[in-house]
Amino acid sequence: MARDVQRDNIYERKTKGRLPVKWTAYEALLYGQYTTKSDVWSYGVVLYEIFTIGGSPYPRMDGNKVVSFLQEGHRMQKPDHVDNKLYQIMMNCWQSEPEIRPSFADLTLQLKQMENQHKRLLNMHIYDNAMYANLEDLNA
Repeated sequence: MARDVQRDNIYERKTKGRLPVKWTAYEALLYGQYTTKSDVWSYGVVLYEIFTIGGSPYPRMDGNKVVSFLQEGHRMQKPDHVDNKLYQIMMNCWQSEPEIRPSFADLTLQLKQMENQHKRLLNMHIYDNAMYANLEDLNA
């Protein structure tokens, strides 16, 4: 799928290859069209993975369900331990219309402004309580 995106600005999937559906932008899944804004969508999914400490995107959904889920206007839910401000960045990356998504330059500025606020933006106490159980509880 790689092409000179700087020159063409858009590229299309021409063959029936396998796609990483959970990371692929809405317009790429539906129409086979890719731009740098498609990469912004994928970056939003990577942010989700990072902020959930390796959480799986669209848990318990196969590729076909993901496509239907997105077509219905749904997006991944906000993890409880992630601040609304961080989640909004992810949601902005997942806009259906590519031109509405932020640029990578915009994302860099937004995340740079938050870099010293990680304790407020990620509540790891909530994460720890949701993700881990006491060994005693597991053996009961």
